[in-house]
Parts: sequence; C-alpha cells; structure tokens
Amino acid sequence: MNNLNKTLLVISALLVLIFTGCEEQVLDKPPRDVFSEVDVWSNIDLAKKFRNAIYPGLGYWAVGNYITTYAMYSDEAKVGEDLRVYYFNRGEITSDYMGRFEPIWRLRYQYIRKANIFLSRIDELEGASEEEINIMKGEVKCIRARMYFDLIKLFGGVPLITEAFELDDDFMVTRNSYEEIVEWIVKELDEAKEMVPAEWPSSDWGRVTKGACLATKSDVLLYANSKLHDPDTEPNGPLFDYTKNTWQDCADAAKAVIDMPQYQLQPVSTWQDYHKIFIEPNSEMIFTKVYHNNYGVASRAITGPNAPIKDGGWGELCPLQNLVDEFEMNNGKRIYEEGSGYDPSPEKIYENRDLRFYANILYQGSVWKTPLEFYHPGGIEVSTPPWTIPGYELRKFMDETTNLWQETGDTPWIWLRLAAMYLNYAEAQYELGNEDEAREYVNIIRNRVGLPDIESSGEELFQDIQHERRIELCFENHRFFDVRRWMIAGETDNEDAIGIVWKKLDANGNLDPNGELNYEFQIFQERTFHDRMYYLPIPVSEINKSDLEQNPDY
Repeated sequence: MNNLNKTLLVISALLVLIFTGCEEQVLDKPPRDVFSEVDVWSNIDLAKKFRNAIYPGLGYWAVGNYITTYAMYSDEAKVGEDLRVYYFNRGEITSDYMGRFEPIWRLRYQYIRKANIFLSRIDELEGASEEEINIMKGEVKCIRARMYFDLIKLFGGVPLITEAFELDDDFMVTRNSYEEIVEWIVKELDEAKEMVPAEWPSSDWGRVTKGACLATKSDVLLYANSKLHDPDTEPNGPLFDYTKNTWQDCADAAKAVIDMPQYQLQPVSTWQDYHKIFIEPNSEMIFTKVYHNNYGVASRAITGPNAPIKDGGWGELCPLQNLVDEFEMNNGKRIYEEGSGYDPSPEKIYENRDLRFYANILYQGSVWKTPLEFYHPGGIEVSTPPWTIPGYELRKFMDETTNLWQETGDTPWIWLRLAAMYLNYAEAQYELGNEDEAREYVNIIRNRVGLPDIESSGEELFQDIQHERRIELCFENHRFFDVRRWMIAGETDNEDAIGIVWKKLDANGNLDPNGELNYEFQIFQERTFHDRMYYLPIPVSEINKSDLEQNPDY
C-alpha cells in the first residue's frame, strides 16, 4: 500500500497478530499473546479477535486520533485552547501542516489493509459454519466501506485498494475517481446487508447490522448527489464528480431503515428526555461505538475532555453564539421574527427555547450538578483573561453521573441514528420534487420536540431542511460536511466565531463580583474559508511516496 513501508508489509504478510495478554509466559512455549497465521485461520475465536481489531478503524468522536471534534472546525463551536485547530479556522491548512487531520489518511489505510487481509483469508477458517463466516465477512465489508466513505468525504477520489499487497506487487498507486469509489461502496454495502443480522443479542450490541449498512448507504448517496459533486461546480473532474442521479436510491435506503421494526424514534416530553437519547442505549441508535468503564480512561469517552471546568473537566468543546441564535423559540419562530417572544434581557435571554437547546448546550445559570458561572469576575468556567470560553459548554452526550477521570462511563458514541435517516429521506424527497413528503418527515422530527409544522416550499423548504439538520444533528460531526456538500461553507465558515461575555458590573461599569449581571457579544476568533478547503490536501508524505495527484490549490 502506498502509505506503508516494506517492513510493515513483511510483518503483515506473516500475519502475526498481537493481542493483549496477562498470563505468565513459560520458556520454550509460544507466547500466549502472539499468534501465527496458522493459528488465526484454524481457530474461530482468534478470527473473531482479528475481526474485532478492525472495528477501531472507524475511529471515534474525535478528528484523527485527538480529542478535537469536527464541530470545532465548523460554525458550531470553538475549542477552549488551540490544540492545533485555529490554523484551520484561519484558512492556513497546507499539505505539510494538517494538524489533527494529518493522521486520518494513514490510520484509515492501516485498517483498510487489515480488512483486506481478513477478507482474503476468512474463507479458509476451520471449524466455522458458512453462516458464521458470512456474518463476519459482512461486518468487515461494511466497516471497510465506511472507512472509504470517511476518506472520500475529506479528500475526494482516493486509491481504492481492496486486496492485501504482496511483496512483489507494484506499490505505486493512483487515485480512483470519486464516482467509481461511490459505486464500489454501495455495492459492498448491498452485499454486506445480506450477510449480517438485523439485530444482535445485547452481548454483541454495537456490531454491524442490516440497518447500519442501509443507513451508511443512504449517507453515501446523500453526499454523492449533493452540489459539491455536481460536475458543473468547482473543483470538478473525475476525482470529485458524481454524474448519476441516485436520489431515489438514497431515499429508499433511508426509508428501509425507518421502516425496520428494530428502530423507533424515542418519545420526548422534556429536554431531559431528549438528552437521554444520547446517553442510554435505545432503539433510535443504529450504529454506535460502545464504551464501558472496563475499557479504562484511555478509551477516550467524550465526557472528561468536555465536562465543565468546575467539576474537573476541560471544557474543550465550546458552542458558539452563531449556533445558539439558530435555536428557535418554543413557538417555532426564530428569535428575530415578529411574535417570537424573544426577550434579550440578561434574565430572560435563554427562556422559552426549543427544548433541544437545553439538552445540548450549557449556558450561564444552567445546572450541571450545580449552577454554572460564566461571568467575570469570578466565574469558574471563564476564569481569568484571556477569556477563551465563549460563554457556553457542551451538554449533549455528557453523562453527569460519570466520575471524571476515574471512569469513562457507558455512554456510546452514535455514528448513525434514526432521526438522521428521517432528514436524509426528507432531503432526498425534496430533490426528487416530492415536497409534501419532504415536509412530512421534517415535521415528524420537529413535532417530536414540540415544535409546529413547517409549511414552506421551494428554496425556503430546502433552507428549512438545512436548518433542521443543523439543530437536530448538532455536534454529531455532520455540520462540517453538510456545509461542504451544499457548498455554503464560503458563507458559514467565513463568519467569525462569536461568543457571549458575561460581566458583573457596578454602577460605574466596572467589574464587581457583587455587581449587576450584564452581557455583550464578542468575536472570539476571526475565521477564513478558502474554496480549496472544500477538500483537504493529500498529506505531503503520501504525495512523496506515490506521486499522487494533489487536490487543487494545495
């Protein structure tokens, strides 16, 4: 493979798999934590361990293998400290300085290679039934397809490598066309969904299912059919273009998931009900990364890095005012609309909002175990200048009962959930000209949280669909990609990052811990988006290895 040296190829050709072992090793016996290829393909338990070792190739909630999320690179949030994020927000990404994005290419291809080895050898497995083998093949085919989807979302066409390299193979590869890879992914997912079960017993919850295959297919086609991949937009050419119209296939895949009896939208009466959707396993979750306290803190559950500072968290993911202002009032009107009832006074600025606001965002006066203080002077969440926290922290995904840094908690990270399929289906129906159907499915999502129906049509309906995705799917690593596929990042990501600064002031306007609470809006970060940033650059290390074609303007 173009991003692996020959030493790794030799090691992998021998297929020596290293598993964690704690047994005492005895001289003159093979170590119990090292297994040869003969061992693996003659023992179903070892083959299952190899399969399990491919799942981490999907990553987790972070970018690359770091505790930053795609939300920090979008108009949803900023990071409390730089963490090599601001260079991107300033439009300064280059092929030799990619920050947290740099390892993504390498990591995905490392795991793709493991998947290729597994699929090339699994039919040799001894002592396993045909059904057992097919299920494992289906799991790995889906995971490999999702990893390629991760790559083409960021880079456009990439080298499509589906077989393990041998030592005498030509390691010089080229980038396949975007359309070719999309077609291959869809084919793989169609095959995988016929191999894997519709559901697993609770002991295997989190594995690939038919629903996961179908939902991934819907996502892949949602992206492929979007404006970014229209041959009439730039950049264009085989590495970026999708010439087919498969909106119907996108809609069909989403609807197939919606109609599966294994999945139901969770009922919601309060913001606490909505918050639980992301905390406790439920029938809205289609595909997740499972966490458990037994995995240890190194498993990087989301709560520790993002919990409030007063409770020992780092407060890293900080929602922006840009997003907060997009949450409607509970009567369905935007805060700037006549009749919304929005009151900007310090005491009432957060009253009567869409309940998803309270479930997703921590703000001045909200409660995480105890009330949060974002004011100056003395507020623990903002501490002292420079004031890097823009007045908000994350609540979504966050389990208050977790004992920070002592346990990870059991909260899963959701890659795919049912509400997103409703919105995929709505967008696909809009593109197919079925506006009544599109409105119906958007309204199902809105009505669940007590918001009234939308009645829009035409371009306004499309904007309402965009808005609903922004709110319903916030912080779920959709927005970064949505604004790109819609090609509106030139507007959204050129907006400066706005936050709110709370101050206690005396009668003379001076900071006073006993003063009256006031606020002002402030630019926390100037941001720049260049058109080349619709795609990431190919890492320069990969260009040097295989002379791959670089993306435009890098």
